[in-house]
Amino acid sequence: MHHTGYQPESVVLIGAGNAIDSALQKGLQKVGFRVQLLGREQLAANTLSTRSDAIVINAASCGSAPPGEARAICEAVRELPCTALLHLSSYAVFGRARRKKIDEEEEPSPASERGLEWLACEETFSSVENASILRLGWLVDRSENALLGRVLRSLLDGQPVNLEDVSRGNPVTVSDLVRVTVAIVQQLASGGPLSGVYHYGSADTCSSMEFGHEVVDRVRSLYGEDFAAELVALETEEEDRSSVLSCERLRDVFGIQQRSWRQGLTRQVELWLERLQKPVS
Repeated sequence: MHHTGYQPESVVLIGAGNAIDSALQKGLQKVGFRVQLLGREQLAANTLSTRSDAIVINAASCGSAPPGEARAICEAVRELPCTALLHLSSYAVFGRARRKKIDEEEEPSPASERGLEWLACEETFSSVENASILRLGWLVDRSENALLGRVLRSLLDGQPVNLEDVSRGNPVTVSDLVRVTVAIVQQLASGGPLSGVYHYGSADTCSSMEFGHEVVDRVRSLYGEDFAAELVALETEEEDRSSVLSCERLRDVFGIQQRSWRQGLTRQVELWLERLQKPVS
């Protein structure tokens, strides 16, 4: 292998069990890292042996593990020897935000069971000196049950799509998550700071309904303007549960710029259409 100059060159990826895993593995390998992907079963078996000079990425919380399991995985990951650890977390640790934009100094205050789980996972690494936390905006395409998959599946089935049109966020696609994560790991392996809390979300905000309209536009560009689609706004109490992350620290420390969630959306729609239409073997 061509020497990359990274120290270390090895990355241990704790998988989420969804589309994030293979995308991250390929992205890291593309820039020259040697990647070891570990799943829940290997962690549960308590038979892990990782190199102390590796960088660990913990994506386990980005999966659909039952309550308590994600934290148990984090506790196992905390004990792994490594040069640096990057834990992927979520805007959900803030619940109902009061600020227009949430920076890293805002005190977490989860408003849901899932948010409490996210926060518990973060707290697992609070005493780890070489751990960084990357909180992400809402992940729109990590699984078939995430927003993009739900919209496309309803469209293909000819069903109306019920979407919320009050609260706003800065969504993150898997492809953009990979771009940002790989860039952070490259800098961790090149002398960058080994600990910190960072936020990342898209440069522009939207509601679920606005996202749905953009997806419909992409589908019609592929299937024709006559493609039928019905988007229905959910009846809500008009409570604004917007959670928009401020991402200046990530830019200032690592030089990583925000991108629009619209960038590359057409390709993401194409890939998910292929996945959803693939016959079950």
